[in-house]
Amino acid sequence: MRLPRLAAVTLVTGALTLPAVAPALAVPGPATSIPASAKAPPGAFATLATRAAVADPAHRPGAGHPAWQRALDAVVATGVPGVVAEVRDAHGTWTGTAGRADLRHRGLPPADARFRAGSVTKTFVATTVLQLVAEHRVRLDAPVERYLPHVVPDGRHITVRDLLGHRSGLHDYTDALWHGGLAQLYRTRFRHWTPGELLAAAFRHAPEFAPGSAGQYSNTNYVVLGRLLEKVTGQSAEKEITDRVIAPLGLRHTYFPGGSVRIAGPHAHGYLPIGPAGSPLADATEQNMSYASTAGSLVSTAHDLNLFFRALIGGRLLPPSQLDAMRAVRPLRGGPAYGLGLSRLTGPSFGTAYGHTGGTPGYTTFAYTTADNTRQVTLSLNVLTDSARTRAAADAALRTLLHRPPGFRTP
Repeated sequence: MRLPRLAAVTLVTGALTLPAVAPALAVPGPATSIPASAKAPPGAFATLATRAAVADPAHRPGAGHPAWQRALDAVVATGVPGVVAEVRDAHGTWTGTAGRADLRHRGLPPADARFRAGSVTKTFVATTVLQLVAEHRVRLDAPVERYLPHVVPDGRHITVRDLLGHRSGLHDYTDALWHGGLAQLYRTRFRHWTPGELLAAAFRHAPEFAPGSAGQYSNTNYVVLGRLLEKVTGQSAEKEITDRVIAPLGLRHTYFPGGSVRIAGPHAHGYLPIGPAGSPLADATEQNMSYASTAGSLVSTAHDLNLFFRALIGGRLLPPSQLDAMRAVRPLRGGPAYGLGLSRLTGPSFGTAYGHTGGTPGYTTFAYTTADNTRQVTLSLNVLTDSARTRAAADAALRTLLHRPPGFRTP
């Protein structure tokens, strides 16, 4: 990967596989290794995982299909500290966990764990912008210069649609700021950044391509969209998203952390490999998410994200015209088929699914719903890693959870 290529490292990629991590660098900080004796073979956590799920009766958990728990155990077997997943369909909801919430102690991740959702945030931002489009307060094909005069270089030729679909050509500010990769970001994880500082770092660099001529993932696009929301609505982007999406859907455990470095409520510790192979994992649970801004700072749960994507694809948040525009995908350079804040996933066992992935130091998230909206799946790992084995196991787990065997009913 191109160092530090944090567009694919920290805030999220629309890609299905886990984001790649910058070359490992040793840095001081709290770190915990996974003792060999603490690693368990697949299946070792199945019984405890079911008990953990029962702790939240609102989720109506059940034993589920055995393949689902085996898929979670297989992810943990690759060295991931812990994993939480929820599968939701018309027949019920299944929650499963595996591994550890904290490497210093034994104990499964909470079934209702809060986690940093990374660039799944982008779908919330895109939904809010498209609501304004439906209200004729924003035009998709209008230049961003109309809403943010003299803010974005070449803003007369970059449209709102370009920003939503990562076709603006704007340089990714994460590449510009952290030349030392994840180790540098980890060292500065408590610093507060303003959106203006993030954009200034991006705008010091030449564009990657002419607006609209190609597609390449850039977190800068969604920081610009956050500024656009503020300009059009007169209130912060975070409040506008909360008022329009989070609160109406009753997503009780989804929020923007603001300046708080802690995760409110039950959560697993988040880990990050920043040293040579085999080094202890650094604890990245606490961090100031201002560096992610409206590109990836949201905190949520598997349950809330499933509710969100079910409502979105079910047409509760957007009129048909705007929802169709969101799902109209085009390829990104080195990335997935991507629409407007939404990526598309296909597979023979489930057909087509829409959603987003997210990755921040400490957490990796996959949240998808099938195209017919009959099943929602969210999978959260409490680590960000470049392990090929983990990428393969997480990808397989997501696809397994999206697949409903003939005749099977979710408990």
